[in-house]
Amino acid sequence: MKALPLVLALVLVASPVIGAAGPGTGDLADTSNGTTQVQTSSNGTVRVLDIPDSSVVRSTVDAQHVDLGPSIDFAGLRAGSQIQTLSSLERIESASDEGVRQQLILGEINQIEQRAIALQSAQQNAIEAYNSEDIAARELLVELARIDAEARELNERRVELREAAAQTPDFSVDPGRLAALERELDTFTGPVRKHAAAVLTGNEPSMRFFVRTSADGLVLSVISDNTYIREAYRSDLRDRDQSGVTPTQALDKVAENYPLVWNSRATQNGADVVGAGNSYLVRVNHGRGQLFAYVDSGSAEVFKEAQIRPLDTVSNGTVATEVKDGLRLSANRTYPGGPLRIQLNETETGDSVDANVTLGLEASRESTLLGRTGSDGAIWTVSPASRFTITVIRGNAAVVLTVSPTPVPQLATNETQTNETTLTPTQRLPADNAATPEQTPA
Repeated sequence: MKALPLVLALVLVASPVIGAAGPGTGDLADTSNGTTQVQTSSNGTVRVLDIPDSSVVRSTVDAQHVDLGPSIDFAGLRAGSQIQTLSSLERIESASDEGVRQQLILGEINQIEQRAIALQSAQQNAIEAYNSEDIAARELLVELARIDAEARELNERRVELREAAAQTPDFSVDPGRLAALERELDTFTGPVRKHAAAVLTGNEPSMRFFVRTSADGLVLSVISDNTYIREAYRSDLRDRDQSGVTPTQALDKVAENYPLVWNSRATQNGADVVGAGNSYLVRVNHGRGQLFAYVDSGSAEVFKEAQIRPLDTVSNGTVATEVKDGLRLSANRTYPGGPLRIQLNETETGDSVDANVTLGLEASRESTLLGRTGSDGAIWTVSPASRFTITVIRGNAAVVLTVSPTPVPQLATNETQTNETTLTPTQRLPADNAATPEQTPA
């Protein structure tokens, strides 16, 4: 099975899977008359945080590639941030007395908190610029990758300051304040953003990124190294003026929203929660990946999510098939931005066919070359958000399949009704420096 030339720039984030069965074409009868058949899989579907259709402003799927400009900017940002961190630590270490040392540490933490506020504005401004078509998806990804890189550097400085404070006699910084700052910086990082930076800097090959936005929300996804990577953020689901959710309630909220993931935890204690300030991070390890869900302490809703799903655990989804000129073309359809599997076979023998595949939106006359299906006749990409056409040409034979993505499996709290039962989880509270999505092996 062949994925598009995408690569996973980091082992990061979360991950439930779209179902229990491995991918396949499904039990479909041959349609020699060239008509399309659709079959719905009965496999369970993992819910995802997404933007309601009524709120979507823009949605695109574009191939991104190395770009010298952003590559130089990222290198300069990292170098500058590291120099600033070393300079700050040197001033702290060379302080004339303990009082001055304490003030320097607190001043540096204040600066990180102020910078986090600035990053929030920068992220919202980038989304608004994309929504108003002042920038393209490429520029949006560049800005999000830059914000991601700075947030990671700021968090490293936060850790260094925490250590400096611990080594200062008769002095301590509120652990809750430092943990809350870490959660806030998490708002600006994600596996797809970091992967975009790896592509833009030439550390990974070109690949297709899905981007979907609302006035105050963002969904990104990509396929790399036979892995589906997705992240979503909804600032409209946050209420910073309120607080009160407990760690147990945060776990309950995740169990309610992701029942398939929760019920398939690798162990009974295969979930933990890290919380402070106005949000909690809930991490769930299960047999088919990882999920990192962020629960807002004020709204008690999941406002951010990151997932990683190995492609060999993704379910068939809804299969559509077109048969023509001795070729059978099938698409394992999923929701906008979800993992889309395209399969090409001989109709008579069932043998896999290696051929070029192009994909284009039905409303557009342009098509994009995805690549070749390979020896197993399969290729993966991320699904567009609107009706699209898959075309395969082999010699004088051609087959065209036009389909629409399936509905998004929304979280339970985003639906008007739900029959899911909330389970009571077992909580485990890790330390402030517990692994974040970017630090946890997939």
